[in-house]
Amino acid sequence: MSTQDSTSADEPQSSAEPSGSRATLRDVADSVGISSAVALRALRGSDEIKPVMARRVREAAERLRFPLEELSDADDHRGVVAVLVNTMRNTWISDLVRAIRIELAATGRSAVVVPTRRRLPEYPIAADTEAIESLVSLGVDGFLMISDLADMDGVLAATGDRPFVGIGCSQEFVGRFDTVRIDDEVGQGLLVDHLVGLGHREIAHVGGVGAAVARERADAFRKAMARHGLEDTARVEPGDFTEQVGQTAGSMLLRGSRVPTAVTCANDVTALGVLSAARDAGYSVPDQLAVAGYGNTSLADSGISQLTSVDPNSDRLGAIAAQFLVERVSGHEVAPRDLAVAPSVVVRRSTSAGPRPESTKRKRISVD
Repeated sequence: MSTQDSTSADEPQSSAEPSGSRATLRDVADSVGISSAVALRALRGSDEIKPVMARRVREAAERLRFPLEELSDADDHRGVVAVLVNTMRNTWISDLVRAIRIELAATGRSAVVVPTRRRLPEYPIAADTEAIESLVSLGVDGFLMISDLADMDGVLAATGDRPFVGIGCSQEFVGRFDTVRIDDEVGQGLLVDHLVGLGHREIAHVGGVGAAVARERADAFRKAMARHGLEDTARVEPGDFTEQVGQTAGSMLLRGSRVPTAVTCANDVTALGVLSAARDAGYSVPDQLAVAGYGNTSLADSGISQLTSVDPNSDRLGAIAAQFLVERVSGHEVAPRDLAVAPSVVVRRSTSAGPRPESTKRKRISVD
């Protein structure tokens, strides 16, 4: 949940509040019922946009407090923003980068995505600070970080005095730099509410390992279970954000003496691993085991998985983070801001059934 100084993205904000309450380009486009690209051309005065539409878009922008003063001409590319990521294999990153690029385009900027994860003999995982320092030498406007990177002290030192904004990162960075986070207490709470509403009581969570965000989601799961009086059955099986570890954790859950009827996961990739473990163990999803992910990526919506997942509102996360960075680049000096964006749950087939009958629960078999 947000800290005392944090703001929920879904709460009404007064006009006296700082720039975090200003609209993004997507907000303007949605209010008129057009695409972000059309809204951008309208605000730039493109001849291909009819005057009536152009007037509607500009009125919407003024009403929603979109920063028109920072709008640039199409050929006024003033710089490049570096988007730092741990991996390129996470499809959630693609969703965020698309939103970031749309918002940056309004100010004539572009984004380059830079993987910063490297492996060294003396450390399991490290951030490539040399690559970050090279980006500073090349003159990037600033940095957007998706999720937490390893060795954050080294990362921040490498960025020098360039503006820095974190997206989907841990709460532990609130106050160090601008952060735009997923409200994981809301997200895990919605998942648990959904499963409990179907009758599930034996609910487990796979996660809590590998990153501070994973630990925070596991804690949010425990709080949600406690809210329903189910703290005694709130089991967390250690797992990170990978499919392989998700499959191992799922296997551990399904071969125990107390097998859950539903499992929530740290992300969609981990959930795919749990689905594989369920298939290998002979559990039918959702009739004998409900499985839910986190991130609402394309993996969740595939025809094979049809995975219930928490939608983090990636478009808004990326757009607001990009706006924060542009404001910093433009000289906006305020204390580090924190915005917790409320997610929603997209229900699919993987959680479309209640708990399996008591008679189908598997018992642990001891082999001497």
